[in-house]
Amino acid sequence: MGAILGKIKKLLMPVLMVLAILSLAVGLLLSGLLPFSVQLSTGGSSAAAAPSAPPPTPTPVPYFQPPPELDALVGGIYYDTGQRIVNLADPGGFRYLRTKIVLEFLPDTPDFYKMKDEERVVAEEAFRARVDRQRPLIEDVITNVLTSKTFDEIFTVEGKMKLKEELREELNRRLRKFYVQRVLITDFVIQ
Repeated sequence: MGAILGKIKKLLMPVLMVLAILSLAVGLLLSGLLPFSVQLSTGGSSAAAAPSAPPPTPTPVPYFQPPPELDALVGGIYYDTGQRIVNLADPGGFRYLRTKIVLEFLPDTPDFYKMKDEERVVAEEAFRARVDRQRPLIEDVITNVLTSKTFDEIFTVEGKMKLKEELREELNRRLRKFYVQRVLITDFVIQ
């Protein structure tokens, strides 16, 4: 009986090793960790014969462009993003920036400038409520841009102007239904 068990163990060990290696190879192949891949097909000869078309390139969606008649008008709708403190990208992370940013949005329509006082206040509040729904996106953009800067990049007047322009461009790129006309920095302290 012992001799039979010994022979079974000798035959079973290589079979188990081969199965383990095959299952590992199939797992790596399907997970894409190997330098080549296998395309699994559901059958049908037309799928194999047709050359695959390149994936479509996404067309960028332009952000909201203000009507030309708004270009000459001054004064949009102000939106206070609040105060924030962020680490700058300096080595060691020992520099902090405390800033407060106000965004000036252009209204949706030129009729906004024809509104009387009370009607205009109501329209501004309705606009700010719509912008509030985008607040997480706005805060993400501001935080990402600010934390990517070093002290040397933003401590000069020119650096602050570049920062404001970069914030405006990135916000307009990400907020497609709103247009930020200006970025106003009302507090700026680096420590």
